[in-house]
Amino acid sequence: MSPLGALILRAMRAGSIAAAGFVVLVIFIEVWKRWRFGGFGGMSTPDLTFMGVLVVMLIGFLWLARSITREIAKHGPRQ
Repeated sequence: MSPLGALILRAMRAGSIAAAGFVVLVIFIEVWKRWRFGGFGGMSTPDLTFMGVLVVMLIGFLWLARSITREIAKHGPRQ
């Protein structure tokens, strides 16, 4: 793998992990907001849909980061 390709993959992996961290932060804020102020019983369909989309995005970002990590490891360090 070329050095530029390795650099791009590492940047994509870092971005994917950062995006997953942001999604975790948003999930945490939403759960805290419901737990502290509204209660989970008052969650409507849009709230549940939003949480579902966040979970799917989190899974996607983590899967992408794992795939990129495996691709980097497959080619190994360049000598």
